[in-house]
Amino acid sequence: METRDTIFLVVMVLSSFILSFEWLSRFEYKSANPLIILSVMILVGTLAVMLISINNKLQEFENRIEAKDRTLKVNMDGTGTKIEERMNELSNKIDNAIYELNRRKYH
Repeated sequence: METRDTIFLVVMVLSSFILSFEWLSRFEYKSANPLIILSVMILVGTLAVMLISINNKLQEFENRIEAKDRTLKVNMDGTGTKIEERMNELSNKIDNAIYELNRRKYH
């Protein structure tokens, strides 16, 4: 995890604590229940970890796609060069054959 992700996780858990404590303390008949507050903190914490995990997996997926893209570009460049070389060879063979036919025709 990056430092930024850790900071966001801590802020989310602390804000869930403050929010649940203040919200539960508004009820006159029952004071703030620590079990509810702890449950909310755990829920928000696991939600934050899940979001960070999804972000990491998406970043890994993006890196793999970029690597495959680079590989495809290199392969396409290599294939283009090979095709160009073969076309030049074929063109030279055809030019030579035409030259031979013209030479035989006029001699």
